[in-house]
Amino acid sequence: MNDTPLLPAIRWLAHENARFIALLRALSETDWTKPTFCPGWNAAQLVGHMTGGAISYAERIQAARRGEVILSLGAGTPKEFQAAREEITRKSVAMSPPERVDWIEKCQNALQDEIERLEPGDLDRKLWHRKGDTRVRTFPDQRLYEVALHAWDLGNDLTSPLETDSLGMLVEILGTRLPLYFNRSGATGPAGVFRFETNKPHATWEISIAGGEASAVEGLSASPDAVLSASGSDMVLLVSGRADRAEKIAEGSLHIEGDAQKAAALMDVLFQPF
Repeated sequence: MNDTPLLPAIRWLAHENARFIALLRALSETDWTKPTFCPGWNAAQLVGHMTGGAISYAERIQAARRGEVILSLGAGTPKEFQAAREEITRKSVAMSPPERVDWIEKCQNALQDEIERLEPGDLDRKLWHRKGDTRVRTFPDQRLYEVALHAWDLGNDLTSPLETDSLGMLVEILGTRLPLYFNRSGATGPAGVFRFETNKPHATWEISIAGGEASAVEGLSASPDAVLSASGSDMVLLVSGRADRAEKIAEGSLHIEGDAQKAAALMDVLFQPF
């Protein structure tokens, strides 16, 4: 891989891919049938889902580089796409654990190869996404989040922090990720400027919401409508629906300053399961 990847998340995705595979190879036979944080999924089903995502992402990126927008997996409709994803999961679950891990590793590596082939002119090419069409530049960030969070999901322990060398990158991504997810939500408000602060690692950024559209703010405003502060781990888990905001506020892990009503309305939109 180039020492200066096109997007910072690309290097971290390679790191998370390797960490995820090492975690899977350490699972015992019984671990594969244990529940995960993802409702209704055991570890084998979660890995099948991740395998389907890797295959689909690689196909969509390949098509985007050709100037095409496809659903992938041979699907012509979202319903067919979902059925194809479910078939990949069934196939993965039916495998032995070593075969299952070998398959996801092969698919993850193929996706990583496609991402590393990207050139600057590819980043703003259009891509289909089931939650709303997007651009190629969002996929490395999206996949990094998926791998890191689904690794955490395997533990099915809500008291466990998110511990990974990639945490700093995951926090940094939130500056663009939160406006994207707000705009996909269909929400129209609350209007205002909202500051997010994290420690461990330290980061500060703001988003502005006006006319039902959210955007990243360059620099910091003098008086944001509300400030939301938490550790990096808690912030990532909160915005992916993996931590309970009422519990975090009660224990002092999530601090809200400014307009509490606007902050609550924003959290209603953004603190949702991913």
